[in-house]
Amino acid sequence: MNYKIIRGGNDIGRLQLEKKIVGNKSNLLLISEIKTHLFFLITVSVKESSTFENGKLIHSSQFRKTNGIIKLDKQTSFVTDKYEVMENGEKEKLSFPFIGTNLLSMYFLEPIDTQLVYCDKQQCFTKVTKTHDGGYKIKLPDGNSNSFYYEGGICTKIKINNSFYSIEIIHEP
Repeated sequence: MNYKIIRGGNDIGRLQLEKKIVGNKSNLLLISEIKTHLFFLITVSVKESSTFENGKLIHSSQFRKTNGIIKLDKQTSFVTDKYEVMENGEKEKLSFPFIGTNLLSMYFLEPIDTQLVYCDKQQCFTKVTKTHDGGYKIKLPDGNSNSFYYEGGICTKIKINNSFYSIEIIHEP
């Protein structure tokens, strides 16, 4: 699925989503490229992936490069009975025994019965709130938020509100 990224009415980039199901595994992939001006030219490349097996997250990765500099390179893996996060060469164990929905999966599945979603970057669960305009809002620990909108089970729009900017990601059928 392809999306355009809009900021202030201007097309600033593209986002591509892909889902592959092999047996009892679902592989999710997000790739995006953004070029915009805030105070100066900013180019952002993002690649995120998640693998779920029997409905349980077994691996995820987030990679983000801004103006050629790596800003995020993080992997979360289910090992034995716990999740481990690897970032900047350091390993951290999480206390969560089960992650069934993460932020990336919100692009692929309307969270009708989902109350909490795992945010890989912040390493925490956050509440999913139904909004008055029909969306589902995820308020992140840093005060930023993402709102997801669906039609016929397909994510058609995402509103991202950050302290520095607001963008909309719109599905291109």
